[in-house]
Amino acid sequence: MTSPAPSSRRTVLQLLVVCLCVVGGVSVVALGTVDRWVEPGPTTAAVAPLAEGEDAEELGAVLLPPDTPLEQAQTYDWTTESLRPPRHRVTYGLGTTLDAWLEDQHRAFARRLRYRSLGDERFTYQAPRGCSADMRCIYEELIRSNAGPVKALGERFEASIRERDLDAAQAAQLILGFVQRIHYELPRDEPFGIVPPALVPARNRGDCDSKAVLAVMLLQQVGIDAVVLYSDPLAHAAVGVDLPGGRTRLRYGGRSYQYAEVTTDGWPLGMIPPRYDKPHLWVVLPVGPGVNG
Repeated sequence: MTSPAPSSRRTVLQLLVVCLCVVGGVSVVALGTVDRWVEPGPTTAAVAPLAEGEDAEELGAVLLPPDTPLEQAQTYDWTTESLRPPRHRVTYGLGTTLDAWLEDQHRAFARRLRYRSLGDERFTYQAPRGCSADMRCIYEELIRSNAGPVKALGERFEASIRERDLDAAQAAQLILGFVQRIHYELPRDEPFGIVPPALVPARNRGDCDSKAVLAVMLLQQVGIDAVVLYSDPLAHAAVGVDLPGGRTRLRYGGRSYQYAEVTTDGWPLGMIPPRYDKPHLWVVLPVGPGVNG
């Protein structure tokens, strides 16, 4: 099993925050961290065709709008060994207009915050008043602006979980397996270095926090308390789930969260890669309506 590679990211807890008294917020300079000793990011492995007699759980197709050509959609096929059947498939696609609109919303938000790329995974932006010096406000805006398309995808998971009477741990494994299946890729052309969550499965690409935000949205939709885990020193992001188990747990607001990796296909829930097993270097970011904190 290949260890997940950290994202060569800007990190906002290592921000140089320039406290300029400007109307609407604080001017922020984000300094990127590039973990140069790590192997290239993981790629999605090929899935073998179904063997004769092998079954698969078909979650169905989500096409937005409904007349989106199927050839514009992505079909994901992944295995969750703890479930029966272990093989799963779901199709997700956005029409050209909706895809472009979500991208435009992301870039318009960046303009409102006076986002400016400095190259080499560094950027500046003017944080809205009341935002802390981390990525939480960026994640919250993406969750708000991408809620509809992601909810439609989540409904396919909700239906499968309900029909199969899966418990919370099984539901989490199902969703995390899907997100892990999405191709890992650094979004060098996106504001704040993050792909909007609805575009991650539509374009089959995203890095650690792009995929983590999507996973948190889907997990919260099915009733699982999930948060974004973020580490500046380790230049990585992951997901925390409030479920039993896991040797390393991150605590926040009276709760403790099991680590969930989203960059590597098939990485087990609760297993933290040794290079990241440094709890004091992680920060819990509760985002979205499903988290109290």
